[in-house]
Amino acid sequence: MKIYCVPQGIIDANCYVLVDEKSGEAALIDVGGFDNSLKSILENEEIKKVKYILLTHGHYDHLLGVYDAKEHTGAKVAIHKMDKECLTDENSSLAYQIESVKQKPVEPDIILKDGMKLNVGNIELEVLHTPGHSKGSVCFVCESERIIFSGDTLFLKTYGRTDLQGGSWSELQLSLNKLALLEGDYIVYPGHFMQTSLDFERKHNRYMRRNK
Repeated sequence: MKIYCVPQGIIDANCYVLVDEKSGEAALIDVGGFDNSLKSILENEEIKKVKYILLTHGHYDHLLGVYDAKEHTGAKVAIHKMDKECLTDENSSLAYQIESVKQKPVEPDIILKDGMKLNVGNIELEVLHTPGHSKGSVCFVCESERIIFSGDTLFLKTYGRTDLQGGSWSELQLSLNKLALLEGDYIVYPGHFMQTSLDFERKHNRYMRRNK
């Protein structure tokens, strides 16, 4: 497995390119923009096919590049049912707040559910529904590699804000607890800022410790 982190969009949200080197299949996780830095990675010879565009949630900074990415790759777009309207409605995605960018609507190809498993070549990702930042927030967990793509649910020593439409502090507390109760350690790739680890967050993230 190879992972590229390519910040995209107007606030440089983390976009991840996940590549199964054996099959050449790849997935994009959160596409807040679609600039040349991302296109150049997709042109690498190791990538034969982009299978999925996976969204951890539906806020504009994670999906404004989805339309162009789908046009470029032909990949299937996947989002949780409680955030699916964000792909077609700029009020739901909050993109209406950004005058400099116009959201291009996209229909989802796959509706994500808690416990669903998706394969990218030999890589298996499990969907973990983690509402709180938004109603349809999810994490993607790769058990074999001990990796979590946490979106805006969990950041280094903090968490995603809950004061936006669909946000809920009580739901986020439950979601952080759900992550804390996973067995063992995982590398955590968040939607913003630096990567971290689940063990580090259990020890140093006061919002996660509070839920023990």
